Amino acid sequence: HIAKVGGDHFRGLMCFSTEEARLLRSQGFDDLLIAYPSVQPADVELLWEMTQGGTVITHMVDELAHVEMLSQFWREKAGGASVRPLQVCIDLDMSWRPRGFHLGVQRSPVRTLEDFRRVLDAILQHPELQMAGVMGYEAQVAGLGDQNPFAPLLNPAKKWIKRKSVAAVAEKRAGVARLLKERGVQIAFFNGGGTGSIRTTTLEPWITEVTAGSGFLQSHLFDYYASNQNQPAFCFALQITRSSQADHVTCQSGGFIASGPAHSDKGPVPFLPPGLKPTGGEGYGEVQTPLVVPPELRGTLRPGDPVFFRPAKAGEIAERFNEYLLKRGDRIVGRAKTYRGLGYCFH
Repeated sequence: HIAKVGGDHFRGLMCFSTEEARLLRSQGFDDLLIAYPSVQPADVELLWEMTQGGTVITHMVDELAHVEMLSQFWREKAGGASVRPLQVCIDLDMSWRPRGFHLGVQRSPVRTLEDFRRVLDAILQHPELQMAGVMGYEAQVAGLGDQNPFAPLLNPAKKWIKRKSVAAVAEKRAGVARLLKERGVQIAFFNGGGTGSIRTTTLEPWITEVTAGSGFLQSHLFDYYASNQNQPAFCFALQITRSSQADHVTCQSGGFIASGPAHSDKGPVPFLPPGLKPTGGEGYGEVQTPLVVPPELRGTLRPGDPVFFRPAKAGEIAERFNEYLLKRGDRIVGRAKTYRGLGYCFH
C-alpha cells in the first residue's frame, strides 16, 4: 500500500533476512537490500537462487571474512560458468566516539576510511561480487528522541549528542563518497539514516536514499523528536476483561515492548479513552495489563469494551497481530496482512 501510494518516491525494500527477502520476492517485489550480513549456508543458498533467478538483491558485508566466504560460495556454485555476481553493500559504522566514548550502536567494524578501503579493495578483487552500495546508519541521531517525557533531564544532553553527531557522520560519509569517486567506483545507492534523521540525512548530496519504517505508522517514540512533524497513524485495541477494584480495569494481553534498553518509554501508551495509565507494579504483561482509571471514567468501562494503545515501535505489533485494518474516517476500507498473518516468522 505504501509503495503504491508513494510511487516513484520509494525505491526498493530493506529486509532483515534472506527469508524475508524471499517472501517479498514471492509477493512481487524486487530491488531488495538485506541489511544484516549472514554467511549461513542456507541463507547464501537463497541469495544464489534469487540472484540467478533475476531478482535484484543486495547483501550486506562489513568484514573481510564476509567477502571471502561469499565469494568462495559463489565460485563453488558457478563451477567455472559465467553467472550473475552477488551484489554487496558495505555497512559503514556511523557511531560517534568523542574522547573514546562510544555513542551509537554496535554494528559494523568499518569505523575508519582505511577500514572501508580494505573491504572495498577485497570486494573489487573478487569478480564473484559486485560493489553496489554503501549504508551508513547514524543510530545515535535517528534512534534518539530528544524530547522524551520519560527522562526529561537527559533531553539537553541528547540534543547536544545529536547536533554534534550530525556533523561528524556527514564528514565521514563525505570521505567515503570522495574515495569512491577517486577510485572510479560507481555504486547504485548510498543509504543513510532512518525515520528519526530524515531531515538532516537528506541534506547530504551523496545520500541517494533514507530508510523509513516505523515512521510510516508513527509509533509513539517518534513523538519525542524535536524535528518530528508527523501525525500518529495506527494503534491497537485490547479488550477489558475485568475490574479488580473501582479505580482499575484489566485488559487482556498487552506486553508488546519495543526493542532496545528496557526503559519505560519502550512500552505502549494508552490512547483512548483518554486518561488511563498503566500501573507501576505490573506494567504491560504478556497475559494482562491493568490500568488505573481516572475519576471521570470510573463506572463507565465494562468487560468487552476496547482500550486503544499506541505502541512504541511498529515491528513488535506486526509480530503479534495478523492484519492491519485500514481506516478512512470511521470506515474500514481495507485490510493488510502482517508477516504473522501470512504465516511467517523471521529470526
